[in-house]
Amino acid sequence: MEGAVKNRSDELKRDVKMFFALLKRGLKIFLSDKMSVFFSLLAPLIILMLYVLFLSDIQMDSIESAMAGLPIDHDVLRGIVDGWMLAGVLATSCITVGFSAQSVLIGDRETGVLNDMLTSPIKRGVLNAGYIACNFVITLVITTIVMLVAFIYLAATNWYLSAADVGECIGILLLSVLGSSLLSGIICIFIKTQSAHGAFTGILSAAIGFFIGAYMPISIFPKAIQYVALFIHGSYSAGVFRNVFTRGAMAEVEKLSPIAADAVKDHFSMNMDAFGKTIYSNDMWIILAVFCVALAIALSALYFASSRSSEFLNMFVRRKNKKHAKK
Repeated sequence: MEGAVKNRSDELKRDVKMFFALLKRGLKIFLSDKMSVFFSLLAPLIILMLYVLFLSDIQMDSIESAMAGLPIDHDVLRGIVDGWMLAGVLATSCITVGFSAQSVLIGDRETGVLNDMLTSPIKRGVLNAGYIACNFVITLVITTIVMLVAFIYLAATNWYLSAADVGECIGILLLSVLGSSLLSGIICIFIKTQSAHGAFTGILSAAIGFFIGAYMPISIFPKAIQYVALFIHGSYSAGVFRNVFTRGAMAEVEKLSPIAADAVKDHFSMNMDAFGKTIYSNDMWIILAVFCVALAIALSALYFASSRSSEFLNMFVRRKNKKHAKK
């Protein structure tokens, strides 16, 4: 009995050691490509720049016309628009960077390194966990930098966040990055080459911001698009970020007119419409967490199915080779 326990303990230690070795290897590979790191960070910052230079004025015109007649300070309205804008940038970055960081897995698959590791003594579960953890760490580091830039921008313009709001932003970021890492892991199972991965990531980067309401509020889109957004975890990530980033400024609006505050929340998708029912910020937290659990289960099932199919194929090949050897 003691021997069995010791063997399990030794095996667990080997698995943990191998996991961290795989994580370290993946990070080294990604960081060795300086241009990939640079563009992964540059893409969300470019979106932020476009917002600041162009889209923010459009949103300001929209909210000022909606608030016409109410004695609301211009800085408060700017705080709402800036918070809404930065929430979209962060939510989009979590997804796009998560998919970009899968270049490590795709590269190993394309070069045959992944097949070599699958035939090694490394457990498949440890190998898969290493890739997901690598993606999570890369995405978290880059999006954290983006969030720090967002905080610096707000501090230089209109800061309405409390210490609790900042802590909540960190929690949202962790959940959003986890969901993006799991989702990218699921989709990238079916991508075999770096060129296909690059093309898919480019298309995704252009489209995902619209579907989660990062560029324009979801409420102005056709109902069909609004309902599609309900099934994308990034929509809830953006929704929770919006509510936190705009909470302080919205409190100032609520003092003057609670009805106007509710109208702004609905228009800017701080509340979401789910087939006639309103989804509020607290509900979005729960849905985002449920999405992460569901994605983890789906990814585990896909890995398990892939592992079983590989075992069956190897068994078939071995039997076929035996038959040829007998002949």
